[in-house]
Amino acid sequence: MKASSVLVGAEQVQPEWEKRMGFVGFSGLLALFALAGCSAMTRPLEVHIRPDAYQVGSVKSALATPAVDEVVRVNPRRVLMVTCRSTPPAKIIQFEVELRARHKAELQGTLSSEGCAA
Repeated sequence: MKASSVLVGAEQVQPEWEKRMGFVGFSGLLALFALAGCSAMTRPLEVHIRPDAYQVGSVKSALATPAVDEVVRVNPRRVLMVTCRSTPPAKIIQFEVELRARHKAELQGTLSSEGCAA
């Protein structure tokens, strides 16, 4: 039995403030999980890797380094590499190697025909 509890008859009664504190603690914990869940659902930063260029937002370059610089500046949790089927694998690998050396974001990849040469 807690020191603040009162024994009334055969049952233990909790003071009102203790009941409220339990609710406040539970509500705070619930809010914390909701915020953590929302932050985990952030969209990944898209990096378009085409045969002729890398593009991250408004940064477009024939070299991987400026694109990696932009990703590092934005500091995302996840990076989505959107590539064309015609993009040479070496171009994709170059971006991935440079990014992994400088940033610990989760990398994902997908193929797209949007913006690719036909």
